[in-house]
Amino acid sequence: MAKSNSKEAEPKKEPESKAPDQATKTTTKTKTEKSKKPLIISSIIGAAALIIIGVIIAVVLGNHIDPSDPKASPSYSRAFFIYDSGKYTLWNADGNRLTEDEYESRSDFISGYAYVSKDKQVGIIDENGNMTVDYGKYGDISAKGGLYLAQDGNTKNYQLITGNGTVLEEGEDLTITTDNSTSPFAVVNSKEKISVYTSGGKLVTSADVTDDKEIAKLDSSHDFGIFHYDKQNVVFDARNGETLASFEDDKRFDFDSVSDDRSLIILENYNDSDKYKLIKDGNVYDLDETKNYAITANNEVIGYDSYSELALLNSDYKVEKRVSSYLDLKDTNNYAVENGDGKVEIWQNGENVKTIDNADIAASGVLFENYYAIKEDDKANFYNLDGSVAFNHDYKDIRSLFDENHHAIVSDEEYKYYLIDAAGNKVGNLEARYISSRDGGYELKNEEGNYAVADEAGTWVTDFKYESLYRRNNAVDYNLWTGRKDDNKYDIIDVDNHKTVLEDVNIQSFYANYFTVKNEDNKIEYYTLEGKLFYTSEK
Repeated sequence: MAKSNSKEAEPKKEPESKAPDQATKTTTKTKTEKSKKPLIISSIIGAAALIIIGVIIAVVLGNHIDPSDPKASPSYSRAFFIYDSGKYTLWNADGNRLTEDEYESRSDFISGYAYVSKDKQVGIIDENGNMTVDYGKYGDISAKGGLYLAQDGNTKNYQLITGNGTVLEEGEDLTITTDNSTSPFAVVNSKEKISVYTSGGKLVTSADVTDDKEIAKLDSSHDFGIFHYDKQNVVFDARNGETLASFEDDKRFDFDSVSDDRSLIILENYNDSDKYKLIKDGNVYDLDETKNYAITANNEVIGYDSYSELALLNSDYKVEKRVSSYLDLKDTNNYAVENGDGKVEIWQNGENVKTIDNADIAASGVLFENYYAIKEDDKANFYNLDGSVAFNHDYKDIRSLFDENHHAIVSDEEYKYYLIDAAGNKVGNLEARYISSRDGGYELKNEEGNYAVADEAGTWVTDFKYESLYRRNNAVDYNLWTGRKDDNKYDIIDVDNHKTVLEDVNIQSFYANYFTVKNEDNKIEYYTLEGKLFYTSEK
């Protein structure tokens, strides 16, 4: 996905509170260059006699959460705090202020609760601003991973509590740590025991302290966690507390990558970046025959030593065959490869069904349709999996294979690109010197170097009037882009609804439920994602 060269203005900084901030979402850690890895990508029939059952089914399915949805994460909340003039106030995504209280410090919400302090007293509130642990009950509270370590103020005794006040552990020597501010789990340490809890209060695992100097190691990604202590690695789902796998190893492992549906997890050895493990269906597989591993759009695991040499794996995830191809491979049984002799081989179900002379792979991209793009001399064509030509059309260039919107970017003339669908038909009337598939739409560039936006269907949203474009992925409920006109002048564009939310504004920051701009008086204005102004800073 191409990115524009637009630079975001620095967000307004807030003073640090006792509990960590949670403004950004956890991302997968890497220690080597992994940016070129592939993009990983019900109906209810009722009857009158079964109305009650139908309602139950509807409720269950209606509450199903897409694992890739940010709202599935315990770190997501519709409630948030605004800091102004030394105080925090509580608001929601509709732009409504939830309480009249103004807080001196706070944590962000994890699993629906947050720590707050007021008039030098501490407590915990839920997302509606209701007190779940009243002021004065504890003399001190610190927040980590959605859990809270509280002390009554009169004794040295600590209590580990959840957001609703449930006591999980207590003792005089408790300490609490987590991987980072957005991790929905925490590790609780005492002299005798180390325990891991989810932010909801479920005990994941515990271990007896074996060495006062040894520290439990943590890593998190996509609301999964890894706990390493005393040669044991425990991989768990932090949303429900379920242990996915446990294995012994002297070295700790961290997350390398996770499939979009969260069914595959690749771990990387913290000390040896050439050693990996795969977690699938509760099983642990060693991955150590290539330097790197990746997950394809078809949820298959491939290995690679370079970005053009892939290793296809067998059912035990050992190298079965090495091929010269591109990383963005979808199906390891069906693929096209350059054989090094100026030829392209098409393989179907493990057999070489066609070889094309004087050819190259024309485009690299995630294969959301079952076509290959192959260039022969000065013409490019799409081929089916069986090696036959897909469309009766010779293209000047195939810029990208079919994306998640089932469109490919092609041209018949140099620098005149357009979209086609899976049947080879032109989509709409888009045409530009440059078209790039972006998450949530398309970025287009004309001969003069100006940019325009199209939606996922390939329909124009704006004309060519921007110096650069930027997709705001952290805006959860709206597909918002910003178009830069000149210094400190941007339009905010709701691409899905084909409207400009705001024009000529000085953007400050985007968050999951709101965004901020600086007005002509240098005050910060707060807007809902649909463009409703709900607060202006005092200074």
